[in-house]
Amino acid sequence: MKLDYVEVCGFRGFRDKVRVDFGRGFTIITGRNGVGKSTLCDAVEYAVLGELGKYPVESAAKETVKDYVWWRGEGTPQAYYVTAAFRDDEGKPFSVTRTREGGTDKTDAELENALCEGAMPEDPLRQLCKTAIIRDEWIAALSLDLTETQRFELVRSALGAIEGADLATRAKAVVNVAEAAFSRVEQNYEQARSQLSAGLIQLSEANDAAARSEDVSAAMAVLDKVAPASLGDLAQRLDAARRSLPTQQRRLQGMGEAVFQGREVMAYQESVNGPDATDKRAKAKASLEAARAVLTAAQDAIDRAARSLKVEEEASAIAASLAALVEHGEALGVHDDRCPLCAARRTSAEFQAGIEAARLRIDSLAAGVNAARVALAEARAQAVEPAQLVHEAEEVWAAHEKEAEALRAREQAHVELFERHGLDFKFVTDPDGLEQELQSERDRLIDVERALNVLEASRAVERLTSVDSRVATFRRQVDATADDLASAQKAVAMAKSLEKSVRRSASEIVDERLALISPLLNELYQRLRPHSDWRSIEYSIRGDVRRFLSLKVGNDLNPQFVFSSGQRRAAGLAFLLSVHLARSWARWGTLLLDDPVQHIDDFRALHLVEVLAAFRQSGRQIVCAVEDEALADLLCRRLLSSAEEMGRRFTIDTGPNGSAKVIEKIDIMPMPTGVLRNTRSQQVAS
Repeated sequence: MKLDYVEVCGFRGFRDKVRVDFGRGFTIITGRNGVGKSTLCDAVEYAVLGELGKYPVESAAKETVKDYVWWRGEGTPQAYYVTAAFRDDEGKPFSVTRTREGGTDKTDAELENALCEGAMPEDPLRQLCKTAIIRDEWIAALSLDLTETQRFELVRSALGAIEGADLATRAKAVVNVAEAAFSRVEQNYEQARSQLSAGLIQLSEANDAAARSEDVSAAMAVLDKVAPASLGDLAQRLDAARRSLPTQQRRLQGMGEAVFQGREVMAYQESVNGPDATDKRAKAKASLEAARAVLTAAQDAIDRAARSLKVEEEASAIAASLAALVEHGEALGVHDDRCPLCAARRTSAEFQAGIEAARLRIDSLAAGVNAARVALAEARAQAVEPAQLVHEAEEVWAAHEKEAEALRAREQAHVELFERHGLDFKFVTDPDGLEQELQSERDRLIDVERALNVLEASRAVERLTSVDSRVATFRRQVDATADDLASAQKAVAMAKSLEKSVRRSASEIVDERLALISPLLNELYQRLRPHSDWRSIEYSIRGDVRRFLSLKVGNDLNPQFVFSSGQRRAAGLAFLLSVHLARSWARWGTLLLDDPVQHIDDFRALHLVEVLAAFRQSGRQIVCAVEDEALADLLCRRLLSSAEEMGRRFTIDTGPNGSAKVIEKIDIMPMPTGVLRNTRSQQVAS
């Protein structure tokens, strides 16, 4: 399985859609620093894992790495996604796409089945990315700078699951079962001890009760009142009396509460129904009735004025009609000594006199309307003060009514309290009498409890025999569970010893597997030549439970402390490349290197090129991002390219909109067969 292509859009520095089709043999990516070379490695990792593991800090300044996965520059991408496609040796494709909105289109199980096989380690996808993608900033951090335990765990995880490792799991399961059985036996033992302790306490109490002697006849008389003989034998009667005690105690509590409430109700009745309160309520009632009478008279005056206004308005309408008629008649005048309106004989003087009389009548009717309106307004004004007085009187009366309603509510609650506790209603208005009854009931309850104690003490001899028998049984149970506890402890010790042996065997298996890395590590170390004097590197493993993997050079020296920055990176590359080659469970045969030559001199960079050329000859796909153009040229010449597994070179740069893009793509053609021999022959001939 090799990397086919990566397509990104809206991912980190790539705003627009960019697709990079990798050469099946190798791919070299160049470009100045910061143009997006590393983002292509990020895209592969994010497509597989859904996260970026190269940042040691998850959050800072209230932001997280997730806030910087997608494009944050100017402009809006067409979409937000990243796709990584793979193709196996038979040409069968497989791809995974992750989007900002919808997540991934493949499950972890599908990814594991496509990219891994055989005995996979825990969290195989994370281990796959950690060992297939080698980044400049993590070369030393994931190799020499690790603690010895972390370095061992890294190598163990890269090797995958160890055959027979399930034996350790089974041994641990045996230990868990043995410990669980021990816990159950220990719990039974503690329970038996607790029962024995309780039995011993009961035995002591029975002995004390048998030593006491009190008047039983008086106690029986009290018991007869509480639990008569019809309830059964003495034990049943005592039990019934004991079970009745909580009810009687709750009744006493209810009586005490009723006494308190009764006194509160009486005090409230005194404040509401006392002479002063009654007098105030009567005055308020009288004031309300007087105010309402005055308001009624004022409203009657308003009604009369309104009716007068209505009459006058009707008369005014008649006056208007009459005025029109008079004006019409006056305009016509007397014709043939007859009135033009009624045709009666009239002289001009009589007609004029009638016109004047009609005008006087019209004026009289018009004046009546104005007077009626004035009278209505005055009546309404006079009704304002009575209405205000009625409102105030009603508020005063409502306050008295509210007090009376509150009193009735308290009285009702007091009655309900009597009903709830079954108290005698004759004490509803007599809290003092109820308090006396409460004292009597309390004394009776004390007598009942004392009688029960006396009668139970009288049965102490019988109880003593029964308790002594139970204590003997408890002792036998404690002895038996103690034997079981000792057996369980032996079983736990044997299980732990077995687990320790299995772990030691598993560790030996791991040591044998780790021994496979030693030749690879030494070979790669010698090829990269981190140090001119110390030509080889050795590792050692120690520890049974916690395992440690240490690296040594020269005279048992730790390279972490004696190597320079560049030397540590070169040695770290040798370590990580050996781990990469030791993975037998990975189907994905691609090695991605993100600018691996930072802080490494040209001499060791040339050696790295030769190592990668050897990797390429073994059929492994190489993807390498470098900033140095000359180094990119050298890689393109030295890495093997064939017709079936072509090489490619991409140049990345930033476009005018700030988004990264591919500005150049070159296919690296395979070198023709015999080209060097032909070239040599031509030189000799010339």
